[in-house]
Amino acid sequence: MLLFDDYRKDILEEIKKMYSVSENDMDINGDYGDFTLKIFKFQDRKEEVYSKIKAALNKDYIEKIELQGNYINFFIKACKMLNAVENSIETFGMYPNIFQDTSKALIEHTSSNPTGPIHVGRIRNSIIGDSIYRIINRFGTRSCTQYFVNDSGKQVISLYLGHVKYHDGEPMTVENLLDGYQKIYSNMEKDPNIKKEIQELDERYERGDRELISSIQKTAAIVLESITATLEKLGIHISTYVWESNFILYGDVSSLINRLSDELKLEGNAKYLEIGDKKIFVTRQDGTSLYFARDLVYHMFKSENFDWIIDVLGEDHKDHAKNLDYVLHNYLDFPSKIDYLFYGFVSLDTGKMSTRKGNIITVNDLYEKTIEESEKIIREKRPDYSQETIGQISRAVASSSIRFNIVKINANKPLTFRWSEALNFEGDSAPYIMYAYARACSVLSKAGNSTGSSKEYNEYEKNLIKAMYLYPYYLQNSVDFLRADIIAGYMLYLVKSFNEFYLNCPVIGNEEEQKRIGILKAFKRIMEDSSELLGIQLLEKI
Repeated sequence: MLLFDDYRKDILEEIKKMYSVSENDMDINGDYGDFTLKIFKFQDRKEEVYSKIKAALNKDYIEKIELQGNYINFFIKACKMLNAVENSIETFGMYPNIFQDTSKALIEHTSSNPTGPIHVGRIRNSIIGDSIYRIINRFGTRSCTQYFVNDSGKQVISLYLGHVKYHDGEPMTVENLLDGYQKIYSNMEKDPNIKKEIQELDERYERGDRELISSIQKTAAIVLESITATLEKLGIHISTYVWESNFILYGDVSSLINRLSDELKLEGNAKYLEIGDKKIFVTRQDGTSLYFARDLVYHMFKSENFDWIIDVLGEDHKDHAKNLDYVLHNYLDFPSKIDYLFYGFVSLDTGKMSTRKGNIITVNDLYEKTIEESEKIIREKRPDYSQETIGQISRAVASSSIRFNIVKINANKPLTFRWSEALNFEGDSAPYIMYAYARACSVLSKAGNSTGSSKEYNEYEKNLIKAMYLYPYYLQNSVDFLRADIIAGYMLYLVKSFNEFYLNCPVIGNEEEQKRIGILKAFKRIMEDSSELLGIQLLEKI
């Protein structure tokens, strides 16, 4: 829960004593006021309503109240907003402060099949998931992330078999594993024995063949290690890993299927649940379990330790999530709150990416290319920098640019990946944000001990103060709607306000230096706080 001087809440509580209004009736950052109350329902007597509200709200923090059309605009004194920000930072080290919730949240993200390096099409899951985790944690809910390692099923068996068939005796590297995996799928139609071998291995696996499961785990671990190393480059750290195979090995899947036995129906030897006119299969004809059954077990496992579960899933998993949710709540008495955060597909200009077909751009490729492009730009702008400094800045710019370029788009919208946009260093980008922070740091480094600044605020000072003060409302909305792009939008709004301040409000040597230094210090702290939520790596010098 967020703790700060919430003037919007205070205004609404006073108005509610007189009229029936809701939270949704008052907007933040309206076009004409700091807070705007919609009064369409009172338009036949809006002058009367306005007059009564204005008379009742005799608050020392309100600068003025105006009626415009069907809106009442409230203007908060800049000094009050700035005091709220500065006092919180000075007292608690942050704005806004938080009350630590006793509940625990688990965000499951990435969970890619460990059958190849993570590519651009999959990284949206990781970036959104990690950002939501950071935002919820900042909000005051104890949180952690989890990766469900899919080391069961035909895909990972194909990865293992590909190495045995095509690279036996060779080192088990990611390159060899991926080559064998792609050869399995390209040769499957030509060689019918491949399908038979996969089937036999799958049956052995489901019977709990420890030696086979151990071998497949080792194979998957090689690829998983490369995936996690890639995520680390973008500042994404997974808290815990859960191996799907363990639920088979220790009998959890069999136990769950037995628990559902009274509800299961047969189609031949395959078992399924009937949901409306749909058949949701939990086992195949040969008795091996399907992913749906293993995912049920996994979610029951998650509910043992967490009150709030968030699954980050591609939009193609909507039906799976709907069926999963139905079974969890109607057959298994699932105790936890659960939310599904869906994201749109990522594609290339040339079409959808596929690990099996080899039509991918890996995140490592993207990261290295972005570093290369960053180095060119920095070297051109700052030829005086050492190669070590250029490398440090370029790595921070690369990671931040990739993350921001993806997270700034609403997760529901599909995303076509274009190099030109990912490597854009102008406009709505991470470098744009990073440059603003470096500028503020540069000014602060030159600050003296001037005194005598006025208490009046001009338009640019007010706009920046307002942008800083409104941070908690964006943070609240981001949690309420599980949308990291809200924070991205806030940061662009904050930086735009700062840049206008920077261009129009001289600081060093100006008679208003002391006051403006105070504003910049608060801006620097909020930039650090909000950037952390999206994984943007700020630097004092670029």
